[in-house]
Amino acid sequence: MSMPQVSIIIVNYNGRRNLGKLLKNCLASAFETDYPSVEVLFVDNASTDDSVEFVKKEFGQDPRLRIIQNERNLGFAEGNNVGIKNAKGEYIALLNCDAKADPQWLKDLVTALQEPEIGVAQSKLLLMNEPSLMDCAGGFVDYYGYHHFEVGHKRRSEDYSRIYEVFYAKGAGMMVKKDVLKTSGVFDSKMFMYFEETDLCWRIRLNGYKVVFVPTSIVYHAVGSVASVLQENTRLYFSTRNHLLAVLKNYDFSNLSKAVVVSLMWEGRNLGKFVLKRKPQFISAVLRALLWNLCNLKYVWAERQRTQTHVRKVSDESIKKVMLKPSRFPLYLVRPWS
Repeated sequence: MSMPQVSIIIVNYNGRRNLGKLLKNCLASAFETDYPSVEVLFVDNASTDDSVEFVKKEFGQDPRLRIIQNERNLGFAEGNNVGIKNAKGEYIALLNCDAKADPQWLKDLVTALQEPEIGVAQSKLLLMNEPSLMDCAGGFVDYYGYHHFEVGHKRRSEDYSRIYEVFYAKGAGMMVKKDVLKTSGVFDSKMFMYFEETDLCWRIRLNGYKVVFVPTSIVYHAVGSVASVLQENTRLYFSTRNHLLAVLKNYDFSNLSKAVVVSLMWEGRNLGKFVLKRKPQFISAVLRALLWNLCNLKYVWAERQRTQTHVRKVSDESIKKVMLKPSRFPLYLVRPWS
């Protein structure tokens, strides 16, 4: 097996203040990786704490480290794009700043990506505080691109011991071929955070590649550590906005109409629920998310045209083989997909 150079990208925003020792543990694990050709790109999103100074002091003597300081907070999506743009490696590994990698984590991801049809590989993500239990063994969405399902959460690690195909990889610990990104595109910078991995993997699938889960590549993840500093309505806004954006860009017209109708029905249901529970901040988040897609139709259309014209190589029917059939939905919503 060849040993191509790997660029590990760690995106940070106020990690010293928000994550404490997790940030140091993450970086230490990256430098302790047992792999012969690695560089570590620490991409800082204009932190207002002492993250950059801390990293320089603790790891600045290691020649494999490169620190990139953005002038503003670009979010997870564009923060990683900056790292990808500056990466020297043939393979790009993403590691969350609240995650800790096993020393052997890169080797088996690289091995998996030696197969020409595989474009993305995800590590086995274990709960950092309960390492015998899973965080995530890959992700799936339903036919409507609406409901997410992360495989294995809080289940026994030993139950997930084989390589298998998933719809999307979770960005806490994953690897992608740089050449694949050249044809499929990088993260959608407008997404900022949430759904960005799903959208990226969806486009990579449209480009004809597979996404797989690799159980022998281990990463420990302190789930929710980054998201815990965000308000719940902020998370709701980005997740609602971005799931609809991904659907609008990636489906062909016949499937798009069905997915949009169902998504809007579910959002209408959510709005009704929030009205009954008297949660105006959640109502505002959903309405702003829907309005964003409407007000940015020029951008959405341009991205859709690029995806459908320059990225797509396979049909939606091929893509849906790795999606979840929405059997929980009423029959009249399921029938058009059968």
